[in-house]
Amino acid sequence: MESIKLLLIGVVQGITELLPVSSTGHILVLGKALGIEKFSSSLLILFHLGTTVAILIFFCKELFKGFFTKEKWSFYLKVLVASIPVAFVGLLFEGIVSKRLRAIWIIAVSLIVWGVVMIILEKKQQKKTGDIKELEKITWKQAIVVGFAQVVALIPGTSRSGITTIAGMIAGLEKYLALNFSFILSIPVLLGSFILLLRENPIKETILSTGMSSTLGGFAIIFSSTLLFGLITLFILKKVQKKNWLSVFGIYRILLGILLLIIFY
Repeated sequence: MESIKLLLIGVVQGITELLPVSSTGHILVLGKALGIEKFSSSLLILFHLGTTVAILIFFCKELFKGFFTKEKWSFYLKVLVASIPVAFVGLLFEGIVSKRLRAIWIIAVSLIVWGVVMIILEKKQQKKTGDIKELEKITWKQAIVVGFAQVVALIPGTSRSGITTIAGMIAGLEKYLALNFSFILSIPVLLGSFILLLRENPIKETILSTGMSSTLGGFAIIFSSTLLFGLITLFILKKVQKKNWLSVFGIYRILLGILLLIIFY
């Protein structure tokens, strides 16, 4: 895989990982265009590192303000506990997910189904704003509901940020707060996946498997592109808070799902 291909994948990954549109679906379409038939789990995990750091930078204030307070540590504990279900299921069924659930039709159907759910849910909850305005005020029940929703996101095409935002809204959170909590909740999972990658398949082997002759150069392209475009995406999401933004992404998902079915079938 040439450096320009890694750069393009990094840009797409940095943008779509943080939007409720499924980065997997986009990477598959891009891979088809670039002549890449298959992406290894290790490579996909490596691309997640840049977006994870982007989230840490963007939410630095929310994450570390009042660091020594009881309320803040209670929030950390909620995030940690809510991350357990997906970590457990992910480790247990990683082989099934990577080998059997990455079929194009599964991704396409997931895109369409959850796109429809987004549109319906937003229309039903347009007048509901939610009583909770701060991340630290999220209840244990709400955190755990969103945490279990991450398990569904193991199915490619679902979108982790999409399904957790939906779950947060159903649990009573305002959709922007649900989306922000979704981002923060991704940190333990994505960092945990990266640590496992280091143990099982070193970065050098992963990058060299793409055809890059330089490990450092390949890592720099992957990390910088996903970090930069991840930050840009987060800033845009903060500025552009349209009333029906979830429905817009829902429509986009449906169209992408249909496109995948047309291209591959």
